[in-house]
Amino acid sequence: MKTFLKLENIALLLLAVYVYFGLFHLSLWILAVCLFLPDLSMIGYLMDSRIGAITYNSVHNFIVPSVITFLGLFMNNTLFIYIGLILFIHIFMDRSLGYGLKYPDEFKHTHLD
Repeated sequence: MKTFLKLENIALLLLAVYVYFGLFHLSLWILAVCLFLPDLSMIGYLMDSRIGAITYNSVHNFIVPSVITFLGLFMNNTLFIYIGLILFIHIFMDRSLGYGLKYPDEFKHTHLD
């Protein structure tokens, strides 16, 4: 099952990358610079694992990029489209590597376990 979940996320990662470059023709350098910015949400782990899980999960879920991307499309706002698609790409990349939403007990305990 774990292999299937990784393959599923790799497929979605490839789709998100295609949408980013193939449909919207967005910038490679902006993606390269911003791709790991969502990982700043791990700063909560400096306080404790419960706060870390909250801050990490608040960024690494599908609701946030879905809403941001939808708003970008609806309002024809390129910045929101950038942010939403970069978040999708980051999340699919993380999940294809086995990093899922965190449980509050420890960083390595994720919903993909």
